[in-house]
Amino acid sequence: MTKGFSHQEKKRLHTYLIWRDGNKCIYCKKSFRNSREPIIEHLNNDRNDNRWDNLAYAHQKCNVLKGTQNDGKFLEIGLIKLEENELHNYVGESFLEKEPKKDASTEIEINHKCYEITEQYLTDKILEKVWIPYKGVIHNISFLAIQKTGHGSVQSIRSHLMILTSDDAPFEIMNDEKEGKIIRRRKF
Repeated sequence: MTKGFSHQEKKRLHTYLIWRDGNKCIYCKKSFRNSREPIIEHLNNDRNDNRWDNLAYAHQKCNVLKGTQNDGKFLEIGLIKLEENELHNYVGESFLEKEPKKDASTEIEINHKCYEITEQYLTDKILEKVWIPYKGVIHNISFLAIQKTGHGSVQSIRSHLMILTSDDAPFEIMNDEKEGKIIRRRKF
């Protein structure tokens, strides 16, 4: 297993393994039918050795066969591939340099746009109606954000809403006796 890898590291590893080995099983050489089929395989059978040179994609059934084979054919294939990987020093190659380095700035840009969409939604709706029911607001804004930017997770919109209704922010969440939770413009 590749425990301890962040989501970002797993994405980079996936891209790297496909680039290095193609979209096929290291043992049977057959292509994977979908992105869920391959599993990460340790070529030297040491689950603690998570060097990228020691990792490859395999079919689940091939991984099981590797453990049950008496002749060690698959283990030998894995060790040969590991040696090849180490000799070619793939990890230091330009593959890693071609990785777009704007991921963080793209995420920040999307985050800013979603914040602006959240703020504009609250401003427009509250100007129109004085207050709005809290229920459904997060999903409505998420839908708008997805339409406008292609992104808009419920979690990020919830965070933006909490910021815009914090103690010093322009909006507040109140409990109305008749309507339940509502959002309105803060009275300073």
